[in-house]
Amino acid sequence: MAVEDPRLVDVRDVGHEYVVGRDRRRVLGRISFTAGKGEFVCIVGPSGVGKTTILRCIAGLQLATHGDVFIDGARLTGPSRSVGLVFQDYSRSLMPWMTVADNVALPLLGRTSRAERDERVRAALAEVNLDQHADSRTWQLSGGMQQRVAIARALAFGPPVLLMDEPFASVDAQTRAELEDLTLRVRDESGQAVILITHDIDEAIYLADTVVVLGGSPAVVVDTIRVPFGPGRDQLRTRALPEFAQLRARVHAQIHSAATRLTPAP
Repeated sequence: MAVEDPRLVDVRDVGHEYVVGRDRRRVLGRISFTAGKGEFVCIVGPSGVGKTTILRCIAGLQLATHGDVFIDGARLTGPSRSVGLVFQDYSRSLMPWMTVADNVALPLLGRTSRAERDERVRAALAEVNLDQHADSRTWQLSGGMQQRVAIARALAFGPPVLLMDEPFASVDAQTRAELEDLTLRVRDESGQAVILITHDIDEAIYLADTVVVLGGSPAVVVDTIRVPFGPGRDQLRTRALPEFAQLRARVHAQIHSAATRLTPAP
């Protein structure tokens, strides 16, 4: 009897380089990590280390120049329907002339019946507490509410893997905390594997089951940290735990060391 592979995302020895004129710039060294069903992985590292590049490789938006990405056991050769994306700049991913419901329905057009599409949109909006705003235009909503629309769209699409590129960087602190807890709740209920990029060390520790720290040039995995906090995390109590402070110090030290290696000598 075949044994089901628990790894929804398997990044194997992935490297990437860009061609700039006649030169080649190697951004990613050989990076490997996995994310299983229901696992939350946060990727952190200094600015410019290549966090968004590795996310784009996992999304199939660009192909790695070395190594492979497997999604649910299948080798990635381009964008996959098994992967949903939530970007940092929600305003550019939403259509301001369309209603909230129509924005959420976009990835379902031509793929489901009208009845199924309407039901999935309704359920996704209820999940993010926006069901009362289905007929509003996105420009009428606050920044936090617009990001909820982007999350709802990914939920309606229903992929087993959700990728998030600094999704809460543009909202205020209170809204950020609410969106963090919403994302944890969605993960718990959906069983999705979530991979999130963030510059915020506290956010990474609060959300993640595993924190992957990138560093160096080209970037490699300099640390992989298992976070000991289980379900039922709380913005105040969890962040006040001594273990939280210890993990923060460990990640901060790794990023500081990696940033030093990225900075050219004067």
